[in-house]
Amino acid sequence: MKLAQTVEKEQIEMDWWVEIITTKPCCIYYFGPFTNAQEAVLTQDGYIEDLVNEGAQEITVQIKCCKPTELTILPEDKLAESFQMWGELNNSQRPEKLNRSKRTKTRSSQRLGS
Repeated sequence: MKLAQTVEKEQIEMDWWVEIITTKPCCIYYFGPFTNAQEAVLTQDGYIEDLVNEGAQEITVQIKCCKPTELTILPEDKLAESFQMWGELNNSQRPEKLNRSKRTKTRSSQRLGS
């Protein structure tokens, strides 16, 4: 099978997912699968609301066409610690942020590789 056919077949087998990354706790969540990006976009607010109610902070959202191997990823290595420390340093240098949850939405109607 040619490389282009292999890539096309893998993209067809992938579904759309809502990927949510939080810095506190340092975690990556995947919600889905969805049949198209629009369906994922329409449901993302409910997932964000649930995480905010649970105390999650610094929330970043992306709609992705991918195949996650885990639905919740809690990195417990040095990279995760560095990521969380970077977030804390970055927040301490911004006086306009006062311990409020930040929601950043990235809406995409195009396929994004993982």
